[in-house]
Amino acid sequence: RITDAVINNFPESLEIINLNSCQNISAFNINHLVNLKEINCGRSRITDAVINNFPESLEIINLNSCQNISAFNINRLVNLKEIHCGGSRITDTVINNFPESLKIIDISWCQNILAFNINHLVNLKKISCVESRITDAAINNFPKSLKIIDISSCQNISNINLKHLINLKEIECIKSSITDSAINNFPGSLEIINLNGCENISAFNINHLVNLKQIGSGGSPITDAAIN
Repeated sequence: RITDAVINNFPESLEIINLNSCQNISAFNINHLVNLKEINCGRSRITDAVINNFPESLEIINLNSCQNISAFNINRLVNLKEIHCGGSRITDTVINNFPESLKIIDISWCQNILAFNINHLVNLKKISCVESRITDAAINNFPKSLKIIDISSCQNISNINLKHLINLKEIECIKSSITDSAINNFPGSLEIINLNGCENISAFNINHLVNLKQIGSGGSPITDAAIN
């Protein structure tokens, strides 16, 4: 039952903090923790105001399933490498202000996101948007640095165009609403594709994917034409 007052007095030497599932915290200030590298506040009652005061030293933040956050701004966290916000109430505006240093983003199961733009995240390698409300517009603006994309169970996508993602190695589209035309525009760099359970595909053509090593299309209405 740790409280804000206790956290406010944490020593400056700390590098890792785990506050997962802490329900009695909401307004602490750890800006003085100049050596802090990683913080886990998943399933806690942390607020936007607290996040806005996070120290610039942070490299990894976990806010999974946090329900009291929506409008924080972490653009000043220039050392941040990973952020996990799965199942939170994060919005497009927050994502638009993510710092350029990010390499990994997890916004799976986020229902308040639609058309964010992360084209400025030139160091991003992996993004997970599983079962979120992400749209074609957001995906079409993904930065070309991306190597792994997971849009499984995303139902607001159809005609995405990933041709510009020349570094993309893996895409997970399990049970998504992706279409043949989107797959036809997949970049030649792809090595792994997962289309299991995709119901809107049948006759796509991936003959141009000369680096492809693995494809899954189980439970989909794929036809002979696509396989040929």
